[in-house]
Order: sequence, then structure tokens, then C-alpha cells
Amino acid sequence: MRIILIALTILSFNTFADESLSKSQIKEVEALLIEATSKLIYLDRDCDKPIDGEKVKEMAKLKAFSEGYHTIEGISWETIKVEAHRQYGVLKTKAPVGELCDKYKADIKGNYKFLKDIDG
Repeated sequence: MRIILIALTILSFNTFADESLSKSQIKEVEALLIEATSKLIYLDRDCDKPIDGEKVKEMAKLKAFSEGYHTIEGISWETIKVEAHRQYGVLKTKAPVGELCDKYKADIKGNYKFLKDIDG
């Protein structure tokens, strides 16, 4: 019985360790989420497609998972917020009157097929 408990304890520690991101993975996930969030900001502000701010973190988890990351533990939401707004400024400069709306709507629809149509 003691051997089983020890084995389960070791297994649970290994599972927990595997769910942590390294510093380089954190930077990769943050970059991925910054890009996605800046596009969501563009859709919200320039395409008249309101994005529920509360859902952004849930979408971020799904985006990270779809890219092969098992967790988003350790990322800085403040960094993502600041950098996404900065990157939104770049997008706004490149396409100031909503020229990227169709492209970003298609990106959202392609990546999150289970979502309701954002045009409706």
C-alpha cells in the first residue's frame, strides 16, 4: 500500500511539473496572446464587433491550448494588456478605417469554429 501511495505522489508531482511553462514558453504564449488580443481590440473598436472583455481570458486559454500549450500559468496579463494595446496602435496605423475587419473576423471564425457567428 505504501508503494502505491509513493508512486501516486511521484506521478502527481510529475504531472504538476509538466503543467508549468518555462520562461521562454511564457514569452511565446504571451506573444501569441498579444497578437490575438490586439486583433480582438481592432474588431471591437474598428469593426463594430463588441468583444466581451471577460471572455478574453477564456479565449486566451483556448488559443494557447490550440497551439499546443497545456496551461497559461505564469503569464502576465498586465504585459498582454499593455502590449496588445500597443500592437493595436500599429494595426490602426496600417488600416485606420477598418480595412482588416473581414480578415480578422475570418481569423476568429477559423480558429474558434464553435463560436456563434459574430456577424449575427
